[in-house]
Amino acid sequence: MVKQKPPRFDFSDSDLDKEAPVAFFASDSQRSQLFSLERYVTRREQNVVTISGPPGFGKTALVKQFQVNLNRSKRYSFKFEWVVMPRLQNPSETVDALINKLRQDKSDDRIVIVLDEVEEIDLRQLRFFVSRLLNWKRVKSVIIVTNGTPPNIARAFNIIIAPPDGKLYGLREQVIVTRKPIISSVAPLIVTASDALIEKLKREPAGLFKISPRQFEEVIAELLTGMGMEVELTPETRDGGKDILAYMKTELGRILCLVEAKQYDEKRPVGVSLIRTLYGTVIDHQATTGMLVTTSRFAKPAKQFQERHKYQLTLKEYEDVVGWLLKHRRK
Repeated sequence: MVKQKPPRFDFSDSDLDKEAPVAFFASDSQRSQLFSLERYVTRREQNVVTISGPPGFGKTALVKQFQVNLNRSKRYSFKFEWVVMPRLQNPSETVDALINKLRQDKSDDRIVIVLDEVEEIDLRQLRFFVSRLLNWKRVKSVIIVTNGTPPNIARAFNIIIAPPDGKLYGLREQVIVTRKPIISSVAPLIVTASDALIEKLKREPAGLFKISPRQFEEVIAELLTGMGMEVELTPETRDGGKDILAYMKTELGRILCLVEAKQYDEKRPVGVSLIRTLYGTVIDHQATTGMLVTTSRFAKPAKQFQERHKYQLTLKEYEDVVGWLLKHRRK
């Protein structure tokens, strides 16, 4: 019996760098997982594929890399539809909308539907979603991505992403690293919020949702300054991205904390992708730690990822910021 070789795809490292979040051919196990996914999805019959494993080990990256490969190979005419479950207020309505989209689309392309971060969805509800989607012949495959153990879906193919040998934490090459430098070419600014704004927010903490994103950055900078840190904000950029650099001198040396401040609606939780990105920045720039501060809360996968890297990452929610405000005294 001739051993089947994984398909070759014609793209350069620079193409991967533009279209994929990670360099995904670092090990034999990763190449094998990619080949297995291609083999399952492109089978003649409809199918379900589950991809499971610990947070931060490249499950979503595997699917994205697979999508890039199919687009470049031109061997198959598949469209991808991505649904990130924790971001949805009503998953049932989203599935209904997706089915309506399939009904209105008159093309002949087969559809691959990716249900990402499904661990917060009830298994019975997940099975119902999958059954509804597979009722449509144009749906070639449903790919389910989840942390932990694979969900029990009838006749599903399972790909388990396990920690590689010799690795205690996630793969460094699979961390999503921000491409902007830690320090802008323009010198960081020492900017703090006005005393009047701080006092107003002490009386009316809900004002945190009404101030501008830049003002929220400045408020966090002022609060950290009150805790005895030396704080710098990088200048604003057109894409809104800004870093807060918080330094503190200790008896063990000077530490650097990279702080991201995200002003979200209270009903919109912060997902794991932002936490992974911050972790990648901390690792890439060899900072001591990273902290993400939000006016909202954190989704369960985000908290799980932070728990795995609790010595490098800290998460602060709305209640934490209010507590900082009430205790604030400028030093």
